[in-house]
Amino acid sequence: MDKFIKVTDVTKTYWSEDGKTETKVVLPLSLTIAEGEMVMFLGPSGCGKTTLMRIIGGLEKQDQGSITLAGDLLAGPDRRRGMVFQSYSSFPWLCVRDNIKFGTRYRKDISAAEKEEITDHYMGMVGLSAYSDFYTNRISGGMRQRVAIARTLASSPDILLMDEPFGALDAQTREHLQFQLMDINKTEKKTTIFVTHDVEEAILLADRVVIFSARPARVVKEIDVNAVIPVQDRRNNKADMQKFFSLRNEILEIIRAEYRQTMEAT
Repeated sequence: MDKFIKVTDVTKTYWSEDGKTETKVVLPLSLTIAEGEMVMFLGPSGCGKTTLMRIIGGLEKQDQGSITLAGDLLAGPDRRRGMVFQSYSSFPWLCVRDNIKFGTRYRKDISAAEKEEITDHYMGMVGLSAYSDFYTNRISGGMRQRVAIARTLASSPDILLMDEPFGALDAQTREHLQFQLMDINKTEKKTTIFVTHDVEEAILLADRVVIFSARPARVVKEIDVNAVIPVQDRRNNKADMQKFFSLRNEILEIIRAEYRQTMEAT
């Protein structure tokens, strides 16, 4: 596998304010992600998967270990890593178009005219051209999340980091954005790390699922979803449902076993 992202022996521990109590969140953990791959992080609630994603994104600092991107050692945040959060992160004083254009603000590699073209491109890609002049406090939550995705893509990151981006949406909007993300991923071929609690969402979207233990996080199992259900079948809604639900049940049982161990330890 192409080691586009390489996580090596990363650990993370949080300490209480008085410095006397420690909470280990990530054990020495290693994994690799190929360029263009969509990897879903799954595991029990509070297991440390979001912490690991934030470390990869440069928003948290690991205690030990290293992370490299295309061979470059990563430290703090930079434009190579774009994040989409569960909360609707938009600027209410800006219209949809200007929100998306904000993603190009720090790009020195393109001209002002190219920034306009890129803004129009991604606004159209997420289906918001008709709402260009609307302020984001006048559109739905699903639309605001599309704005966030388009703004992040406009910044041209090498990695797209998504922390339960559809978790707060209703089922119909969530499904629509899931399929839209699949189309974007097919077109843009962005390396994507996606944190979710939804096993069916993970199977639908992922090239590979990484299942984490209960806290402190370690990798329990990695599943090549494409080897079980080809991505084109999932995109075209032609997936073998018996295989789909068999894989879902396998993943759920692993997560339930981790959860039971947590309960027994408390």
